[in-house]
Amino acid sequence: MKVSVALAGNPNVGKSTVFNALTGLRQHTGNWTGKTVGPAMGCWALAGIDYEAADLPGVYSLTGGTPEERVAAEYLEAHSPDVLVVVLDATALERTLALALELRALHPNLVICLNLMDEAERLGIEPDCAALSQALDAPVVPTRADEKRSYEILRHTIALLAKPSPACREGGARSGGGVGGGVGGGVGGGAEAASALARRVTGGTPRPRRDWDRLFLGKWTAWPIFLALLFGIFFLTVRGANLPSALLEAGFDRLGLALARLLSGLPAWLRSLLLEGIYAATAKVVAVMLPPMAIFFPLFSLLEDLGFLPRAALLLDRPFAACGSCGRQGLCMCMGLGCNAVGVTGCRIIPDERERLAAMLTNALVPCNGRFPTLILLAGLILGRAGSGLGAAAFLTGCMALSGAVTLLTTAILRRTILRGEGASFVLELPPFRKPRLGQLLVRSLLDRTIRVLGRAVTVAAPAGAVIWLLGRLSPGGTPLLTLLARGLDPAAACIGLTGTLLLAFFLSFPANELLIPLALMIAGTGAGDPAALFSLPTALCAAVFTLFHWPCSTTVLTLWHETRSLKWTTLSVLIPTGVGALLCAGVNLVL
Repeated sequence: MKVSVALAGNPNVGKSTVFNALTGLRQHTGNWTGKTVGPAMGCWALAGIDYEAADLPGVYSLTGGTPEERVAAEYLEAHSPDVLVVVLDATALERTLALALELRALHPNLVICLNLMDEAERLGIEPDCAALSQALDAPVVPTRADEKRSYEILRHTIALLAKPSPACREGGARSGGGVGGGVGGGVGGGAEAASALARRVTGGTPRPRRDWDRLFLGKWTAWPIFLALLFGIFFLTVRGANLPSALLEAGFDRLGLALARLLSGLPAWLRSLLLEGIYAATAKVVAVMLPPMAIFFPLFSLLEDLGFLPRAALLLDRPFAACGSCGRQGLCMCMGLGCNAVGVTGCRIIPDERERLAAMLTNALVPCNGRFPTLILLAGLILGRAGSGLGAAAFLTGCMALSGAVTLLTTAILRRTILRGEGASFVLELPPFRKPRLGQLLVRSLLDRTIRVLGRAVTVAAPAGAVIWLLGRLSPGGTPLLTLLARGLDPAAACIGLTGTLLLAFFLSFPANELLIPLALMIAGTGAGDPAALFSLPTALCAAVFTLFHWPCSTTVLTLWHETRSLKWTTLSVLIPTGVGALLCAGVNLVL
């Protein structure tokens, strides 16, 4: 027997967190509105019965016409789940109850998950679950992030409601009475009914909370604060990554010597392929990437959990509006900082097609997590001793400011030429600042991000190392093929301030941006280029600019194709950032 379950609720009520707790999955949860674009699926088993759950996009109603509302309404109509779980924010019942009243009238088997009870207690809010259950004629289960047992109660309540038994509604708070429970004319009364019911079931007066948004969104304080936060993250990343990187590199050198002794009985060519090709590439990738990622991702996840990303999107609304777009693109741009493919997928939250295309075509102008290790290393090369601290952090913050400015300019050009059209309005509900859940934050940042990205890079690095080893030993005419390729790219690379070795490394790192520096070092190590020229100041500066602006990785390109199903737009998404990077690098090269 299989029971179908759907989770519905307003944006930012913790619905994905509840979904993860029920299914055991680790779907990315974020403290911002509109994170879930399409239904996420998961399952669990209880007492021999399988439960299949869908996490629907956050909506305020099923009739508003936004993409999220259409997805949720179409799913409920097409699949008619056996049990519908409506997730409410216990700290904002007046707002979140309106959807519950609408769904109560549409679905017979409803469970109310009263989430964020821990935050409600801190604010002095004490909802009367029994009164709420009676009014909605549905079981009410209070849940809280710091109490796993509350989710077990929710599972059993769903199981009871799925059974065709008169006692099926005795999970959580006991229901009773008829639909409406005397709430201002009954269920379905919209905002007025939700407001009346919220006042009826909420006990106590919320404790006053300090309005931090006056500081973080203030006219004169907002941007300095956000730039200071970025600077702090980069400073901690740069300072913290130097020693672990050096230790890892030394450790891999010792391990390489041990492996060489272990493989001494193999043929010379095979031993060289394994050690100088596959192992060398993999070791360089891990030593270069792991320390900065292990520091940067938890710090960035901390900003997410606190609720800074939606505030950044709100700040970006005005400049994007001047470019013919809106703050939704700013939110997608923030998503792109983690992964450009995720940022492109997140563009589904933009209802206007032309505006959505502009956001997708410019998302790769934002550096994803795979480019940050490269930028950190280049900052050290460019600034020398200053690259280990304040100077490098200032350089990286400047890179982010340049990326934002180029994104705005490119968006303005697109919206006034091939994607001409009126900009859409932007309404964003700011989530409250929340205390981060450190355990979940570390799991998400280290396992879901650091290890996942590193694993992808290592998977690509091993065959890439083998290819470089092979190209370095194939010698048509007595010259290694790798050297011929690098020399052949030298004229084009010189126009943009790079070397043929670096440009070849950019091409070979198309599967994963994280491979750039390790591959460049390997190519130079085979004699295909001059290491001194590879890391000269002008070349390093142009490499940093081209790292910011060049073609997206293969995963992002495939995502763009999947989202647009258009060769024209996918090709343009590759040409735009590459053209921007080439022009800027040519300008830097002329100046230097």
